[in-house]
Amino acid sequence: MTTVGTKLRFTVGVLLATGLVGCPSSSEWSLINAADTDCFPISVSPAGDDDDSAGDDDDSAGDDDTTVIELHSAPGLFALDVIGTAELTPPSGPAGTRFVLTVELVDTGSNQGNPTTAVGRATVTVDNGDLDLNELEMEPSPVDERFWTITVVAGGDPETTTRQDDICVSLYTTSE
Repeated sequence: MTTVGTKLRFTVGVLLATGLVGCPSSSEWSLINAADTDCFPISVSPAGDDDDSAGDDDDSAGDDDTTVIELHSAPGLFALDVIGTAELTPPSGPAGTRFVLTVELVDTGSNQGNPTTAVGRATVTVDNGDLDLNELEMEPSPVDERFWTITVVAGGDPETTTRQDDICVSLYTTSE
């Protein structure tokens, strides 16, 4: 992995059959969730330092392979406060770990005010302490419009890297 100064970048490995074409213009999209608080903290530390590391498969008590957060609506947009959940597997691990993030939107069954039909774009913002934040496009499920996914890979040296990263989920609808 490459280093930038003394900071190690969070390397992105998006496992997709097709490449990303580019991010749509921000003027086309309106944020509909509380993206500044809909975040996962991720501990990136050397292998063996954490019971939740990707290499730990002993299923011991306290070993949690997934972290789930609620995704909250921006005020006044939906009748629901919680418009979905996001799941991160594993919740921590050494550099080189592949983290899978899955968003599941609430489906109210209606056309109006339904998070599933309102969301047209989902992104994650990765903050690893570097000056630049990396915003990455999530891919919608081709078979179920409730689900969006992305896989990211923690960069750095698996033997020495220790840091706290944050991954925040942003949900967008088209601007009217």
